Amino acid sequence: MKLIVYSQITAARIATSMGLPEYSYYFVLRDFLPVLRELGEVLVIEDPATEVDALCDEALAQGQRCWFLSFSPPQKTQLGLRCPTIPVFAWEFYGIPNEFWLDEPWQDWRYVLQRCGRAITHSRLIVDMVRREMGEAFPVISVPSPVWDKFERLRREPGQLPLQRAMKVNLPSGVIADSNDPLVRPYISGAQAMNHLMQAIRQYDRTFSPRAQTEDAAPDAPLDHLPRQSLYRITRRYLGEWYLRVLLPLLAPRYAKRPLAPQMQLVVDDAGRRPEPLNPVEPRKAEASGLSVNLPDWQPARVSTELSGVVFTALFNPYDGRKNWADMLTAFCAAFRDTPDATLVFKLGHTEYLSAMHEMLIWLARMPAFQCRIVILHGYLDGSEFDELIRATAFTVNASHGEGQCLPLMEFMSCGKPAIAPRHSAMLDYIDEQVAFVVDSWLDATAWSHDPRLAYRTLRHQIDWASLKQAYRDAYACVREDPQRYQRMSVAAIERMRGHCSQAVARQRLTEFLDAESRSPQ
Repeated sequence: MKLIVYSQITAARIATSMGLPEYSYYFVLRDFLPVLRELGEVLVIEDPATEVDALCDEALAQGQRCWFLSFSPPQKTQLGLRCPTIPVFAWEFYGIPNEFWLDEPWQDWRYVLQRCGRAITHSRLIVDMVRREMGEAFPVISVPSPVWDKFERLRREPGQLPLQRAMKVNLPSGVIADSNDPLVRPYISGAQAMNHLMQAIRQYDRTFSPRAQTEDAAPDAPLDHLPRQSLYRITRRYLGEWYLRVLLPLLAPRYAKRPLAPQMQLVVDDAGRRPEPLNPVEPRKAEASGLSVNLPDWQPARVSTELSGVVFTALFNPYDGRKNWADMLTAFCAAFRDTPDATLVFKLGHTEYLSAMHEMLIWLARMPAFQCRIVILHGYLDGSEFDELIRATAFTVNASHGEGQCLPLMEFMSCGKPAIAPRHSAMLDYIDEQVAFVVDSWLDATAWSHDPRLAYRTLRHQIDWASLKQAYRDAYACVREDPQRYQRMSVAAIERMRGHCSQAVARQRLTEFLDAESRSPQ
């Protein structure tokens, strides 16, 4: 049997593609490869439209069965191929797209699934959602990414409870923002922290931002020679300028008629420029007080940090609204405002990290004074560097509105790290009180993530912030006061993930599925 496999992001591009659309499908494909290679010959391709059918014809001429596994969302799956096609996709909402827009019928997943005739997803919830639309007999199975086996070596190491010793995490090329850094602390603590921070961010943007460097280096570059990200920045820039120079001056008289509190008065000059923050920090006064107006030089370099105490870790794309990092951050600071040995690590998964880091610092500056530690990491971690972060972690954290499977959560739990997470969407398959401190949530209306109309057609979960805050506290108390319970949860997490996302589980489900589909009429 030959298995042709595809994801839009390839191994050569992943380090520079973090956070781009469908980037996580690369990791899913990577984790499936060892199992697929046990089932047949695997051919990794880059262009389904030109490569799949030729390879399939070759396989059929040799008397071999052939399948095309497209690790892509259904609306981006190549249709019209002679080779039997199986979309392998993740989905986190309570319902699949069942209508189309922009005259594109493939946006209706029923259209795609009907053309393909079968599908593989990663949670039982989405199996149910597909069958609700396609009928109970539709061939679809749940096969979570088989990540459990790759951490066998890490699991064999002598176990240690958190707090036993500090651990160093290295980033070969990355950035670290640490709330305990003396250069950062003045911008997130104190009465004038917000003013200090906004002034520093403006200075930083003028000095270091990729946007400023791109505009300064090539102001007249032809648009067709600019990368897509640069075109996005230019569009965003001109929209912003239009708002500041055209729309804002028109709105200013209307707002001026309304009595506002002194701190909310709108100030617009003749050019319609953005208002300055209240009491801006003048560079001379800042320097006289010993405060630099410049944030640290957050440019990628070889960096490291030492983590100790009870470490909570979350990995996510900061621009993915599902991940709900603001709740994770604020609930942590509220839970541990008087607990200096509690540390929250945010490992960011996006190439555009600066604005996300600035936004997180702004949230921190809004919080009441806290003694806990916040560490924000940016940089591609692989192999031993990723293992270092896992070793240093006591709990893996998730507070998302929905998950298609959540690879980071599954990976950390496979290494015996209990979770703080809600029990919804794909996490229904493996989260409960035996392996996690469960966060309460409730259903809320929303739009499908790729629907440009933002039409409310489906459901996601909202997180109970107070429950998240309490889960943090309960997890910390578990380590401090009941280490035996922590050990039980750690062992249970390993066993739970072995039954959920091991290669043995994936191999059995895929074998049975492909055998059954091979016998069915095409």
